[in-house]
Amino acid sequence: MKSMLFYYMCISLAAGCALAQQSDSKHVPVSMEDILRQQTANVPAKSGIDLNERLRALSGAARFSQDYLLGPGDIIQVNVFGIEDLKNKELPLDSEGKISLPFIDDVVLIGLTPRESEIKISTLYEASVMKHPQVAVSVKEYRSQFVNVLGAVLKPGTYQLNRRAFLVDALAMAGGLLTEKAEAKVFIHHAGLASPSPAEKVAGVESKESLEIDLVQLLEKGDTSLNVPIYAGDVISVPERIERFYYVLGDVNRGGAFEIKKGESVTLSKALASAGGMMVTAKGGKTAIIRHNADGSTRQIPIDIKKVLKGTTEDVELAQNDVVFVPGSTTKTIGRGVLGGIGGVLSSLVYLGVR
Repeated sequence: MKSMLFYYMCISLAAGCALAQQSDSKHVPVSMEDILRQQTANVPAKSGIDLNERLRALSGAARFSQDYLLGPGDIIQVNVFGIEDLKNKELPLDSEGKISLPFIDDVVLIGLTPRESEIKISTLYEASVMKHPQVAVSVKEYRSQFVNVLGAVLKPGTYQLNRRAFLVDALAMAGGLLTEKAEAKVFIHHAGLASPSPAEKVAGVESKESLEIDLVQLLEKGDTSLNVPIYAGDVISVPERIERFYYVLGDVNRGGAFEIKKGESVTLSKALASAGGMMVTAKGGKTAIIRHNADGSTRQIPIDIKKVLKGTTEDVELAQNDVVFVPGSTTKTIGRGVLGGIGGVLSSLVYLGVR
């Protein structure tokens, strides 16, 4: 019974802090549904751009590209008009990317596209066997170009490339981003040693460094220079977002939980602004920051928010899970028990998209 009473006390306190009120209105929450509806109205509109839609669009633009780079293990089909032994002939590329053909012996095709392979074979036959040979090369089985996509994607795993691929292609093959979990960046780790392979030399890759790509810049702002090529053995990793929050309660206009973005520094004044500022009933001079210690205990840091806003007192940087409490006529105290249950009670009141 006591636990149920405590739960409803937590709900009531969080609800009273969350509901935006006019200065001359009574601060009496009607129901949790009404509070959540009010919270939704206060949340800034999210961007209308669906990053996964942009990802699929960019990937689809090159869907019919035929510039797959041949590699060891691939099986190609070769046709040379006038040579019976080379009618729909299926040939695997060996470990060095070579095939053996009648009259011209070994031909290195690693790193070439099927079209470039046709030109090379045609040139060799014309130089020694026949005039104007008609050569056709197609890929029968793709076996050499694997990439690994890991992290916050729908279907992480190893994928076989069947054409020349770019970053958005690899992400699309893995089903796209887990938008609620993925950070807005991706890491590309190139495989192999310090020097590029023969195939990569042909493709123009001269280094093996890892890359960090800003997905917002690529997908939302359209910077296609960040849609870098992907090569065999590359590992594409989308890190999961680590969620960190602080809380603003008491006589403020939009109390609740607020996310701390990665790399963001949140001060007390910024936190108060995110909560819509103080109500006219607030006693800003008696503001307190309740901070969780490593041993599980909490400590209260008194601060005069009015002096902070005037610039006569140094602004305080908040830490993860800090609770800023602004007392007033509607919320005079905050019970110690509330601090233990604050995460669960306020989880539905998180302001997403606040920058």
